[in-house]
Amino acid sequence: MEVPVNTRQSAVIKKMEKAAGKEIKKELQTAIKQAQTDKVDIFGFGEALERKRPNQWEKLKSEWDDVYFPKLDVDVTVEAYIRRTGLRNKSFLSSVKEKQH
Repeated sequence: MEVPVNTRQSAVIKKMEKAAGKEIKKELQTAIKQAQTDKVDIFGFGEALERKRPNQWEKLKSEWDDVYFPKLDVDVTVEAYIRRTGLRNKSFLSSVKEKQH
């Protein structure tokens, strides 16, 4: 059985990359919103601010988790690339079906 998608066509790869990027972006946005709701800067945005603008960080750090981080506007940009598509010439599903028989 062959893979149902021709991964040798660049248009197919581009479409898959775009779909993967869209899904990754959605998941990241959900994770960021949850972190903001929980008031936990697990992504280190405060640390990035401290490195880039230490003077501004000094003014914000005492209220970062409770006031500033939950209201932070985060723009997520994803660049997804699919590499080494020739590693699999059989569909994952076909190998599962073979094992079931």
